[in-house]
Amino acid sequence: MSDHEVAMRWDPYSLTADADFDGFWSGRLAQGGRRILLVLGRGFDVRTLETARRLYALGADVRVWQLAFDNGLTDSELRTAMTAKNHDGLVALFGADCIKLVPIEIGGPSGNTATPLNTQKALQNAGDCQDFDDVVVDISAMPRMVAMTAVSVLLYRLDKLAETGGKSINLHVTTAESVSADIGAARGSLRDSVTFVRGFSGHLEEQTTQTWPRVWFPVLGEGQRDRLSLIQELLDPDEICPVIPFPTKKPRRGDEVVGEHRETLFDDFLIEPANILLASEYNPFEAYKQIYTAMAQYKRALKTMGGCKLFVSPLSSKLLSIGVLLACYDHRYGAGSDEGFDVGIPYVETAVYGDPEQGPEQGFELHSLWIRGDWEDSLPSPAVVEAEGD
Repeated sequence: MSDHEVAMRWDPYSLTADADFDGFWSGRLAQGGRRILLVLGRGFDVRTLETARRLYALGADVRVWQLAFDNGLTDSELRTAMTAKNHDGLVALFGADCIKLVPIEIGGPSGNTATPLNTQKALQNAGDCQDFDDVVVDISAMPRMVAMTAVSVLLYRLDKLAETGGKSINLHVTTAESVSADIGAARGSLRDSVTFVRGFSGHLEEQTTQTWPRVWFPVLGEGQRDRLSLIQELLDPDEICPVIPFPTKKPRRGDEVVGEHRETLFDDFLIEPANILLASEYNPFEAYKQIYTAMAQYKRALKTMGGCKLFVSPLSSKLLSIGVLLACYDHRYGAGSDEGFDVGIPYVETAVYGDPEQGPEQGFELHSLWIRGDWEDSLPSPAVVEAEGD
């Protein structure tokens, strides 16, 4: 490998989609004696229990950390009833003794740092992962900021454990993916401030790097106009590269997303069409590669200016959001990390949830991403990308 190339950690990768989920997990469980920690949200989403049900049906030995979110407001009767139904279903699967409730205050007095900070503290206080062979983070029913912080915190924690001679524990992320279900669950009003995933602030206000160019990659989905405006106002980026979902399950979804945000993108932000990037809707690892490579190109181009600040906003599906997180994590902690560059993940949280528009017949596909552990020793050498120029 030359001095100008770096390895991408998740290329190749391990991704299992829907019909292959049972086969993948059956193969792992057939090894015998595997203990699984399932981290999921205590939520109202109709997809909340899908991963739990599938693991239970396969006879997995599961313990549960159930993340319970509290924004200090009273839930509606509908959301309360749906959340209680999901919790009762979880107890019916594994028993109350196997479930640990992990409370997390979201929002709160510390403003835009509360949710990620409280999520990190809650996971630290929940217990030790070393009794388990596999940790599965099911983000289907987690608020976006909780989900991304939880995955990031656990990935970093398990990486450091292995690096210091401890047990190498496998980390998986699952999500029951449905664009329509995401839209149906997202009804509500937004906070008026921008939140950053824990550990990915991009050092936006750091005085010594104020002259560094700022490049922003908003990864777009439906209904994101207000989030776009709030984040753009805070970042004041020098360059904006919208990331549009393509290819997609719905053939014209990418065009519709651009059309919906056309005024914001082209009239308000004055974006050049050539700056638009594409990322696979249904393969987060392909999206990771596309976003990672684009970030690496800006790092190389702006190195002569001392450095740059790169920001990526996960404004699309949860599956694509994991692609965002992996790209940013790899740039910060991976082989291509560089002190001359900062990486931030800004997002605007929902302040008050409306009643969801979801039905029991809501269609979705269950995805399982294996992001650390045994697979890193069993797959071919990772791909490389050019990191820096002369």
